[in-house]
Amino acid sequence: MKVTPLHPSLGAEVAGVDLSTPLDAAARDALGRALADYLALVFHDQALTPAQYLAAASVFGPPMEQHYSQHHMPGFPLIGMIWHRNGQQPAEAWHTDHTNRERPPAATILYGVEIPTAGGGTSVANMRAAYAALPEEERRHLDTLTTFNTLDSHHTDTRAEDREKYGTPIEHPMVRTHPVHGTPAVYFHVTKATHISGMTPETSKAYMNDLIERMIRPEITYRHAWRKGDVLVIDDRATMHRAHGDYDRRESRVLWRVIVEGDRPRR
Repeated sequence: MKVTPLHPSLGAEVAGVDLSTPLDAAARDALGRALADYLALVFHDQALTPAQYLAAASVFGPPMEQHYSQHHMPGFPLIGMIWHRNGQQPAEAWHTDHTNRERPPAATILYGVEIPTAGGGTSVANMRAAYAALPEEERRHLDTLTTFNTLDSHHTDTRAEDREKYGTPIEHPMVRTHPVHGTPAVYFHVTKATHISGMTPETSKAYMNDLIERMIRPEITYRHAWRKGDVLVIDDRATMHRAHGDYDRRESRVLWRVIVEGDRPRR
């Protein structure tokens, strides 16, 4: 195994690992630590069946059910399909996944199955670097705040059973400590947060959007240009990510997505 940094702030390429085969305990531990350190890992030239993909994802945690069941892979409900021809729009706003869950994902794992000839990348931002760059007074203020999270209201195709199962509001800190790395990071999802503690919904949205505008800069952002067969592992505990919709819609952009369960966020 060889780990090579891809960006000064985050991201590393992992070579010498075939995710279609079982990994021993030492390799699993090394990859878990590398994810905590680099926050995004890239594996090139992988060839995975759905079953192999789920087994590889389990290196980073137990695969968990995704709440947009209309996009689940037939026969493999723990794999989500990201595909604009499946009725989806690229998730171009900065976010971290599934904050409406009591134990939200430790990682989001994406596998590039069909890739357009240009564009369609995925960007990842280092939110512990974002936290460290804020003025001390604002960091102290953020440390005291929490968000209340539920399913996004703008996804009109969400099934009623998913809303019933996953729509209960969940409170999480806006700054969480990474359980492996031990460092604090800004943590929220603008459209899943109904409000911030002590603020109106309108003030909450405005403040979160302002934070993102001020915090996420090129110096803390890695932009992944997809190649077919890439696996991108994103540490949801200390990052935000977004898709780029800058590709020709006559071409296909198909990613398989697995999310793996993490811990309850703690400050």
